[in-house]
Amino acid sequence: MMESQEKQRASFGEVLRNRNFLALWLGQVISQIGDSFTFLALLITVNRLTGSTASMGLMMISLTLPQLIFSFLAGVLVDRIDRKKIMIFSDLLRAVLVLAFITVQSAEQVYVFYIVGFLVSTVSVFFGPAKTAMIPRIVEGEAKLLSANALSQTIRVAAMLIGPAMAGFVIAWLGASAAFLVDSLTYLASALAIMTITTGGATIDKERIGARMIWQRFTEGFAYMLHNGTVLGIIVTLLVALLGVGAIEVLFVPYLQGEFGIGPEGLGFVQTAQGLGMLVGSVLIGNLASRFRLTRIVALCIAALGLAVASCGFVSQFVFILVGLFIAGLALAPLNAALSTLMQTTVPDDKLGRVGSVADTTMTVSYLISMSGAAFLADALGMRAVFVASGIITTLSVLPALTMMKEPEAASREALDAKAPASPERLAEA
Repeated sequence: MMESQEKQRASFGEVLRNRNFLALWLGQVISQIGDSFTFLALLITVNRLTGSTASMGLMMISLTLPQLIFSFLAGVLVDRIDRKKIMIFSDLLRAVLVLAFITVQSAEQVYVFYIVGFLVSTVSVFFGPAKTAMIPRIVEGEAKLLSANALSQTIRVAAMLIGPAMAGFVIAWLGASAAFLVDSLTYLASALAIMTITTGGATIDKERIGARMIWQRFTEGFAYMLHNGTVLGIIVTLLVALLGVGAIEVLFVPYLQGEFGIGPEGLGFVQTAQGLGMLVGSVLIGNLASRFRLTRIVALCIAALGLAVASCGFVSQFVFILVGLFIAGLALAPLNAALSTLMQTTVPDDKLGRVGSVADTTMTVSYLISMSGAAFLADALGMRAVFVASGIITTLSVLPALTMMKEPEAASREALDAKAPASPERLAEA
């Protein structure tokens, strides 16, 4: 295991000396920091203009819904259209779209946030799989590819550490419009970086695109999920967990501003605290893998995550909110790595894409249900009660993790160890 860590560390420098990968990687570092500016600015502005948790819920739904609607189509198109062109076009289009956010100056114009947010997220749905599929074309060799993926996955952790804190100060100093402008410029920087990549993103699959073919791939992935106990256990675990944490996405900004009087700077540090926890958690992955089975790691991390979320409903000082989010991040890094490893060591390579698409779609449904009910529950029970209930529901997902998942082969632990630092997946967005 130690040997695998050394091999991965040794190859990081080699991968970054690959000019094509370095261009892609730096472009994503810049653009994802910019995304932090827009995300925080949207939440703060919607809450300031409307003061409505329902409006916050609609904002989050508009950002999440495209994943549910377009993920299958995106997966099909990236095998048929030059991936480099998809990424460049996506960045340029998003650079223009985010500027439309600047036009919103009153509560009557908030609908522009919903429409443009939906469009930006739709474009992002196509960019993501194109980038993932492009990496093997510019990085050759299994060892280098593993390191490239690990480096690529650290981008969001870095963005969570740097972006929100910077965004909070920019918004407090210059306003939300400046944050949207910064994000637009980072998309342009990413597009320019991708343009320097010399490797083409040639198409792979020439099969004709059609609704019947897309539906067939979906049903194949869904059938496999239903007949594999471990995969089904992973999905059920995530469905329950996301049903718990989805509501927090909607309520966090109004909760912190209403209960604690936190301004933009403080809100930036909230996301930074979680990102710092994830960074520390990623360092602990190898140690956990040597001591516990993967299913135990999942259960322990989910329990810690649920308790951290619930604790936010009890505390009366902002510093304890930061502590709770640090603990949540600490749990998320090993949790995401363990779940990814369980999925990758259970599902055959030729079915990973389809099963992954089905998993993502079903989790998005759970996420949307939770966000949709957040405002109603907050009005009926109070925000603190919703935080406590969300933590309890999240903790309950320990049950399918322990009863439905089966431990894969011992080799999976080496795979888990090699995944450090882990990628913040959907749970990390809450």
